[in-house]
Amino acid sequence: MELNPSLNTVSTPVSDEAQPTSERRSGERQVSVMLTAKLDAGGRQQPCRILNISVKGANIETLIELQVGQPIEIEFRSNLKLSGIVRWVRQSQAGVEFQNAIDLNEIWKRTESSIMRIKPRPPRFCCFAPATIETADGNQICQIIDISASGLRVIDLSNIPAGTAVMIEADGLPRHRAVVIWCNADSAGLKLVNAYKYSELESWLLHQEGRSDVDRHAN
Repeated sequence: MELNPSLNTVSTPVSDEAQPTSERRSGERQVSVMLTAKLDAGGRQQPCRILNISVKGANIETLIELQVGQPIEIEFRSNLKLSGIVRWVRQSQAGVEFQNAIDLNEIWKRTESSIMRIKPRPPRFCCFAPATIETADGNQICQIIDISASGLRVIDLSNIPAGTAVMIEADGLPRHRAVVIWCNADSAGLKLVNAYKYSELESWLLHQEGRSDVDRHAN
């Protein structure tokens, strides 16, 4: 079974763990997983882990402080977003009830290109952070404007043709090898040779969110 690059392997079905024991409903089965996705909660966008999932809901883990009754959205990939309501919170975990029942096969589906030749992509996170691009011809300072586990989009990068192998480093993230996939007058897309670890990206994005809050208060 092949999943989105940002996802991990699915394990075997187990009993419902998406709700506390006292609230579990008979006849509903959960699948124990370890998937990563994008959580949008009141405009805050951060990575989250899906610990188990059923057609009606999921148990998630996130650094965002959620509230019971809060509406959220979970993005598994660009063509699969689920809306739901937080039903319980326990430390860093929460139980989410989906707005509509889902087909679990859509979660595991391979991510081939559609009939319009558009391939679903892993979730991206908006940001604005400086980075250094190192090439054989020297270094350039650019700005990361969105990032995923497997790639980045940057601006202020010039004269680096598609196919060029580079090194990219941003404050708080380790140096990574990447390849320029496309480049135009406004921006460029880079694909990482090895994806960021979940913990690396999660901590970095939370730090970027904190920096943005400080900048807003300063202004």
